[in-house]
Amino acid sequence: MTHQLEEADGSEIDRRTFLKLAAFSGGVVMAGALPSSAQTTGAEKIEFVDPKYRNFYNEKDGYFLRDQGWVDETLRRIVWPKDSEKVPEFTVLTQSSTPDWGDAFRKWSADAEKVGIKYNVVNVSQARYLEAILSHRHGDVEIHNAVPRIERLDPSEWIVSRAYGLDRRNYGEWANSAYDEAVEAQGRSSDRDERRKHIMRAQEVLADDLYITQFGWGPSIVQAYNSGAWADVQPATGFGIADFNIYLTYLNARPKTNRKRAIVGITADDRSINIISAGNRYRAVGRMIYDRLAFLDANLNVIPWAAEKWKLVDPRTWDITLRAGMEFHDGKPVTVHDLKFTLDFLIKYDRGFFWTANSFIESVEITDEPGRVVRIRFKQPYAEFETYFLVLNVIFPKHVWERMAKDQNLKDGEDARRLLVEPKDQIGSGPFKFGRYRKDTEMQLIANKKHFAAPKLDEVVIVVVPSVDGLLGRLQAGEIDFMDQVSLKPSQAKSLQGLPHVTVTQVKDINWMHGVTRVSWLPFRDYEFRRAWHHTFDRKFLVDVVWEGAGRLPASNTFLVDANPWHNPNLPPVPEFDIEKARQILKDAGYRWAADGRLMYPSPTDEKWKERCRQVVKSGAGYTWRGVKMIES
Repeated sequence: MTHQLEEADGSEIDRRTFLKLAAFSGGVVMAGALPSSAQTTGAEKIEFVDPKYRNFYNEKDGYFLRDQGWVDETLRRIVWPKDSEKVPEFTVLTQSSTPDWGDAFRKWSADAEKVGIKYNVVNVSQARYLEAILSHRHGDVEIHNAVPRIERLDPSEWIVSRAYGLDRRNYGEWANSAYDEAVEAQGRSSDRDERRKHIMRAQEVLADDLYITQFGWGPSIVQAYNSGAWADVQPATGFGIADFNIYLTYLNARPKTNRKRAIVGITADDRSINIISAGNRYRAVGRMIYDRLAFLDANLNVIPWAAEKWKLVDPRTWDITLRAGMEFHDGKPVTVHDLKFTLDFLIKYDRGFFWTANSFIESVEITDEPGRVVRIRFKQPYAEFETYFLVLNVIFPKHVWERMAKDQNLKDGEDARRLLVEPKDQIGSGPFKFGRYRKDTEMQLIANKKHFAAPKLDEVVIVVVPSVDGLLGRLQAGEIDFMDQVSLKPSQAKSLQGLPHVTVTQVKDINWMHGVTRVSWLPFRDYEFRRAWHHTFDRKFLVDVVWEGAGRLPASNTFLVDANPWHNPNLPPVPEFDIEKARQILKDAGYRWAADGRLMYPSPTDEKWKERCRQVVKSGAGYTWRGVKMIES
């Protein structure tokens, strides 16, 4: 099995649309959700500790308090159970595109039954899975794996979007005051050291309150390449040796033969070569053609690129100094006017990929044309400036994109994703020029030898091979050199042993697979239940059997794993797999077992249990719950 980082076209559209809307607490209405004129029944019964959170849950038609399905499901799980009532089955969705989830949960379900917990594991398509989680109609446990992308390297992508109480991608609906305060504080911190302090704190609360459970760190990035043809292949943490997102290999690889053309295999082409509307792969390729403002080194540190330097003027304002001497591929110079045009254009027309990075821009002005300085002022302090804004944004040639917009009659407020960007218009200033292109077959990138980081090779040819087996066959035959966004299982890598021209390498990853429980529902509202639940997972089975040893046991419950530059190394360890310990915790917490072995809730007269469920967050840690209340009558 391979671990593909690219998503299917339909799912990619859904995700990008959701990310765009989520920036201002929007969302995507799930198929079958209520029309805007519909009224939900019972929503008035759902109360919140903090009115601000109720307002958030009542903002959007088709979501939360305005979705009858969500209301019905939630009402069933925030009422006190009857005496001897069993803990319900836990619904878990697994994706058909990620069979390791299902493989692991078959074992974990069997283990959980030993303490009376029963799962209903439902395998669905990736599109159906995304539809369900984005609308919070996914059941009890949301599973997620890390998908390394440039736009997901800033810690906000995980600590904000996946756990902040006022973000729609907080799939477990956790609302811990201490965590939310740390997240809000880091968002206001333009100083990197100050921001780091708050991110470290957020990770401490996340781990301490047992909101997420890391099942495994990995899978490892195992890749193979044609070492008979290429030397100085350069791996990048989290992305491997041949990922276009961090294309260090294509800059530094040195040919061992007279052939200076690297052939890269992919399993599927993108639907568009307009970088604004493209999927993940061509967005990455596009940033090889259009210089980004900042790049990343092999350890994921931000380094200057088209932006020679940047300076914080005040908490909302940054000055960017453009690198001197750059040229577009048609020979015209890159100027501050091109940078200002690009940002103005994306603010005005883009509602896709770049929008989330640029939506908080208040103004862009050229403050020193001879000194190549552009000043960007944001609507609020923007903590993600270096690690998100700079590494995502590129520079378009004003003379090309202005003409395209005019020729294609792009009107004010329209979406630039509709622009048809012809191969002749793929003019950037990056280290590679756009060459020949045959959709679903081949794309050529020609080295720009005038670039300040000129590649050592002459060209990269990207060829489409529909299956990973086909890619491996071509690598074995010496017909391709690298594979983009393909990570192998050890059993696949083993098939390449003994080939003198092939080298298999393992690169440090930032991957994980975790589960998020619906904390606002019983029984997960009970911290002691969460504590027991964590002990029911045999993580070693995932790492050693499902991932065939290509992964690691997680050291802590954090999104930002050990190879991530924002990782907090001082977190409590992940609870060990111990069924007897889980059973003892449940027994001590007042849970009981039915004759058939199923777990039952504590007695309705157990006031300690009821108080834990009202409190939700860990007792004695200084946390306050801000979310959904239990219904007391």
